[in-house]
Amino acid sequence: MSTDPDFDILTSFLRRMMPDVEGHDLGDPAADICARLDRFAAGQADGKERAALSQLLKEHPEYIRYLGRAIRGRAE
Repeated sequence: MSTDPDFDILTSFLRRMMPDVEGHDLGDPAADICARLDRFAAGQADGKERAALSQLLKEHPEYIRYLGRAIRGRAE
C-alpha cells in the first residue's frame, strides 16, 4: 500500500469492482491524459493534480477504465 490514503481507497475499490464492470470500450484517452492518469496510478500526482483528475474523471467516466488498467498493471 502507498502512503496516500486516497490512492489506497481508489485502488482497493478498483480491485474489488473491476471484474463486475462492463461496458463499451471507447478506447484510450489522448496521450496527454494517459500520461496524467499514469502519474496518478503511480502515486506521483500531487494534491492539485489529484483534484484536477478527480474533476476530469467526473466529466469523462470512460477514463476510469484506463486508470483501472494502469493501477492493476502496477499492482501485478
